[in-house]
Formats: sequence, C-alpha cells, structure tokens
Amino acid sequence: MTPYGRLVRIGRVERRRWDIDERFTGIADGEALASPVRALLAAMSGPGWVTEDPHHHLLPRLRRAIEWQIVAERLLPDGVYEVRARPRMPIDGIAVQRAVIKLLATVAEPIFLVRQSGPGVFDCVTGVLQGDPPGYAAHGHLIRVIVTGSPRVPGLTGQNS
Repeated sequence: MTPYGRLVRIGRVERRRWDIDERFTGIADGEALASPVRALLAAMSGPGWVTEDPHHHLLPRLRRAIEWQIVAERLLPDGVYEVRARPRMPIDGIAVQRAVIKLLATVAEPIFLVRQSGPGVFDCVTGVLQGDPPGYAAHGHLIRVIVTGSPRVPGLTGQNS
C-alpha cells in the first residue's frame, strides 16, 4: 500500500500476500520443513505407491464425517480418487477450505498435504513414508474433493443441486 492507501502492483502481479500486507516479503524461506516434502515427492514417484481400493480403505471413513454427504466417487485412471461432497450446513469463504481439510483429516496418514486447485476443488496427497509410524511400508492416496450442491456454497460455480 502507498501512503495514500492505493494498491501497489508490479506489472499485473499482486505483491501483497494477503489483504492488509504492507511488507511484501516474509521472514525466512521454507527450507526448515522442505525435507519431508521432498521425501513425499520421491515416494509419490515410485511405481505402485498409490494404494488400491479407495472405496474400501477411504470411503467408509469419509462417509462417517457428519458435516458432509458424499454424493459421488470414482477412481480415475491416474490413481486420483475423486469424491464429490455436499456440505450439510451452509458454508462460504475460508470456512469451505477448513471444512474440506477436516473431512480429509478423517483419512489422513503421517504425511498430509491439501491444496485448493480451483473453486470448490481440493487436491490431497496423504500417505506413509519409509520409517513413519506405525511402521507400514511406504504407500499413499491421491484424493480430489469437489464441493458441490445444496446447501449452496456462495461463490462456487458449476454447482449441482
């Protein structure tokens, strides 16, 4: 922000990291926690890392999340388990992301990453790396949650009723 309260842009790129950011930079890089992310990427690249039968391993726990109704699910050819979920209560804004993370936490394993990849679309990778408790072999799950339907989630496009 300038002293006059106007937004400062470089070209067409927003410099603010959030709505009231005036520093435009953080205090450190992310290397302190980068090692497990690199280990996750290496594990994900291994053949057969994504487990089979998400309908059996994941779906029952996702269905027990009382805040959500699972309306559809399918396993895509690339191993992504796509789940369409409808919130049982109206939610909007950042509350949608937090509610989806809570839903995905029902199937979380020792390493867990969630990213919003589009409006109402959340991609998750969760799994076990070599040496993680409880000591099982390295494996994981790729899950995409698509928030859909009624009650309406303000701001989402392409909602199904």
